[in-house]
Amino acid sequence: MKDLVFSYLKENETSISGLSRMLQKDGFKVHRLVLTGYLKAMADLGVLKQKEIPPSKVYTISSKIEKNIYEVVGDKCRTLGVDDKEAATVGAYVLQNLFRRPVFLQEIRQFGLGDVVLAKRITGEERSEVKKALSKNGFRLPNNDPAYLVDKEKGYDKIVDSFLQEILIEKFKSQGLVMGPKQTKLEL
Repeated sequence: MKDLVFSYLKENETSISGLSRMLQKDGFKVHRLVLTGYLKAMADLGVLKQKEIPPSKVYTISSKIEKNIYEVVGDKCRTLGVDDKEAATVGAYVLQNLFRRPVFLQEIRQFGLGDVVLAKRITGEERSEVKKALSKNGFRLPNNDPAYLVDKEKGYDKIVDSFLQEILIEKFKSQGLVMGPKQTKLEL
């Protein structure tokens, strides 16, 4: 739920009512009191900022939090210099390889690149199995959320390797350990 709340708050500060409406629109039924408690707890932890604009409480993302994997991959995809559709497709391929499964639309939206990907839509039993496995691990998805698999023939394997290397090096602040010139532009 944290990632969903962050994806909604990424654009603008939002009230509890606004967040509740966004969650319902995306197929999540969360009681307003539960949502209020969750947001208050996140504000107490310093993950969200809370301010009162009577009669509402408005929440924004705190500046001191780390980005999640979706935001990091989305940021990397923006550096490719391609349109959002292609960038989201590359991001889906990166996650598909990292997680060894199809990627759901809810995950793709968290890249901040829109919700259109050039990929095969997964339906039926295969989609149900992946969704069931994710829900066992506490990752909730709307019932109607489609899943996608990017064709390996697109040739994104070099990008996946490069992205994962860059993400690990940045995460662990290991730039000083890397030898040789850094490639600044990837070619598709």
